[in-house]
Parts: sequence; C-alpha cells; structure tokens
Amino acid sequence: MIFVVLAIFVLTYALLIFRKIIGRTIPIWGSMALGAILMVATLSISPIKAFDAINFQIIAFLFGILVITAGFEKSGVIEYLILSVFKRSRNFDLLLLGLLFGAGLLSAFLVNDGVALLLTPLALGISTRLGVSTKSLLIPVAFGITTGSAFSPIGNPQNLLVALNSGMSSPFARFVGFLLIPSLVSLLAIFGLSKIFFKSDYNSVRNYSQIKVSLQDPSEAISDPALARLCVVTLVLMIISFMAIEIFPTMQSHGVTYGTVASFFGIIILVLSPRRPYLLAELNWGILIFFAGMFVIMAAVWDSNVGSALLSIFPKPDVAFPVESIGAIMFNSVFLSQVLSNVPFAQLYSYEMHALLFSSSSTREWLSLASGSTLAGNLTLLGAVSNVIILHSAEARGSKAFSFFEFLKYGSVITLVTVAIFFVFLIVL
Repeated sequence: MIFVVLAIFVLTYALLIFRKIIGRTIPIWGSMALGAILMVATLSISPIKAFDAINFQIIAFLFGILVITAGFEKSGVIEYLILSVFKRSRNFDLLLLGLLFGAGLLSAFLVNDGVALLLTPLALGISTRLGVSTKSLLIPVAFGITTGSAFSPIGNPQNLLVALNSGMSSPFARFVGFLLIPSLVSLLAIFGLSKIFFKSDYNSVRNYSQIKVSLQDPSEAISDPALARLCVVTLVLMIISFMAIEIFPTMQSHGVTYGTVASFFGIIILVLSPRRPYLLAELNWGILIFFAGMFVIMAAVWDSNVGSALLSIFPKPDVAFPVESIGAIMFNSVFLSQVLSNVPFAQLYSYEMHALLFSSSSTREWLSLASGSTLAGNLTLLGAVSNVIILHSAEARGSKAFSFFEFLKYGSVITLVTVAIFFVFLIVL
C-alpha cells in the first residue's frame, strides 16, 4: 500500500508541475482532485477518513473570501484601485512602493490567493498604461503578496492551518507581535531589490505625469456602486468580527470561528446582491476543490508513513533547542514547500511537529513553520498556490507573464534575504 500511495503522490505532483496530459492543460485543482479520488479508490485512505481529513474551517473561510473577491472584481473596484494608485502616486517609485505594501497589507486580511486574483488585473493594467513589461510588476507583486501575508493568521491558508493545528491562544496577537516588523522590513527589501532587478524597465518610464493627467476619475470606474459598498462594508465587518474572536476566544467553543464568520459574510453578500448568479458563476471553485483534495492526499501520505519517511531526510527540530529548531523548521519549510507546495507541506509538517512534542506553547517554532512555508513561495513558481494563480490569471487575459526560471532567478535572492530577516527577528524578539 505504501508504494500505491507513493505512486499516486508522485503522479499528482507531476501533474501540478507539468500541467499537461496529451497536450491538454490540467488545472491545478484537477490534479489535486484526481489524486484524492485515486487515494480513496485504491483504499489508501477510507472514505470516512478522507471526509474527516478535510478541514472544513479552511474551506468555509476561503469560500467567504472568494465571494468578496468576486464582488470586488464585478463592481469595478479593481479598476478603481488602478486609477487611484496612479492618481495618488507622485512618481513611479511611490507607485511601486504603494503596490508592494498594498499587496502585502491586503494579503494579511484577504488571504493571499484571493489578493492574487484581485491584483493581477491591476498590475497588468498599470504595466500596459506605463508601457513596461508585465513581469516587472507581476513578479514584485507576487513577492509582496507572499511576504505581506506572513504576519496574519488569516493571511494565507498555511498560516490558518498553523494557527488551528498548533492550538496557540490569541493567534492574531502572536502572529502580529512576532511577524509584523520582519514583514514590513522584508517588503522594503523587496522594493529595493526590484529596483535593481528591473532597472531598465523602470528607467523607461518617462511620461508618468502625462499618463496621470489623461486618466479618468477613479470614481467613474465603479460599475456597480451598490455591490461595491456591500462588499467593502462586509469586509470591514468581517475583520471586526475576526478581532472579536481574538479578544473573546470562548466564542469559538460556541461555533463562532474564522471559517463560520467568513462564510456567513460571503452568504450575506450572495443573499443581498442581485448579482448573485454572476458571483456564484465567477467564484473560483477550483481553489476550494484544490484544498479539499490536498487534505485527503496529505492524510493518506501521513498515515502510510510516506510523509514521515520523506521528512526523516531533513534536519529534525528539537524542543530542547529553540534556536536550532527555528532554523531547521524554516530550512525544511522553504525546500520541502517546493516539492509539496506550501499549504500541503504545512499540513504534513504539522503532523510531524506534534509527533516531536511541539505544543501550543512553542510559539516561535510554530511561527517559524508559518513564516518559512510562506516565504517559500518567493523561491519558485510552485512554492505557493498564489504564484500559480497570478500566472494563470495573466495568461487567461492573454498576457505573457513570466517563466519558471525567470521567477527562480529573482526569487532565489528574495527568499535568501527575507528568510534571513525573519530568522533574526524570530530568535531576537
């Protein structure tokens, strides 16, 4: 049975990497769904265990965020943001800085995969207006989305997995307290490095002020004011609700969790908006299928001992040596996330950390798993689902984005710098 699980595991990730069968492109959710179906069909995991393995808190959370994302795009908020960024930036440097920090801060509260869907058309629109290559904005935005999502437990799915699997109390306070400063420092580093990476592109921007004058008023971009207001108000109320859960954690014992709150507000939008058929049609259901399949596959891999065998090759953290453990966990996270992608890795490694007796009080070690698996998304295209989403979204709009090796060339430097920044802050704070 171990060899069957291993074969299905290898097949699934081969499909994720190459994305083609007999010339046909396979969506990432299709690859993961196929792997999960094969795991159940071969009895590598029982149907009951497969169902129990799915973390419906994550699924419900993503559903709510994806509804809001679809609402933002349909109502014209995306175009409004493009025009607003242009109008309020005095020069290109401030535009780039605003894009990076905007991507990072949005990702901290909207989930990086959702922000990737939102900001890809924004970055494409700006690059078209400025006449620069799409990769010179898409790649920095990808880095900003990944890095900014690190300091919040709802910034990305792997952070939410860590917050839930670790059992840590007050996850918002702990994530922000330890990871906000290194996230902001890393965003500044990405800005400086991007100026070096894409110097020739950025230097070609000569007519920035003329472009600003020719643009329409941002408010004219809102095609559905009612839907825009509904989505903005809903987002604000949802964030306030998350803060209430943080302040009163006993609410979770009564069923008021991050997942139920996010899905509740997503349903509110669907109920109140007459655009609900469009929103449901445009909802990225593939992301939900991807995560459901991922949970099933990772449970089967762990139960079969394939996961523990894979992890045994890498350095093992030890609760008695916190500094060494933080380094080992971050190292393992960065490299294994390239093989598994960061969300599946975070789920698999959570099993490992529990087996190694890391408890909810091992805050820095759990946060090193969250930050390491997050920053792994800066290394390669496959290190984070959000990178694949950006590439797929750009290609779907007829734009040539970037190749695997182009991303790796810049990402290797960004990853080295940002991981070093986070490591230092985690052992010093």
